[in-house]
Amino acid sequence: MSISWAESRKRYNRLLKGLDVLIDETSDLVENYEQHHLEFANLMYEKGLSDIMKEADFLTDHEREFMLMYYSLKGQVERLKYYRKTISLMLIKDPINYPDN
Repeated sequence: MSISWAESRKRYNRLLKGLDVLIDETSDLVENYEQHHLEFANLMYEKGLSDIMKEADFLTDHEREFMLMYYSLKGQVERLKYYRKTISLMLIKDPINYPDN
């Protein structure tokens, strides 16, 4: 069963819109994560709480884990953008858009 050009277009557009939402939401997540961490770091360093974290041998781990999560999320956003570009190209290259001759 072959699908029509219009149906194919709808499917691609639905997927592209879904990716747009996912990209936006993941980007917001990165910004929120960074903002909350900055607030926590501000509290920790300005109030002298970093000493407690050092004693608990937690400060270095916390900083490393923040970096890991932050860059993982940023990388995910970039991969999603790449996937979106790939799907956009697939839409253009879809054989249903070519004449039969």
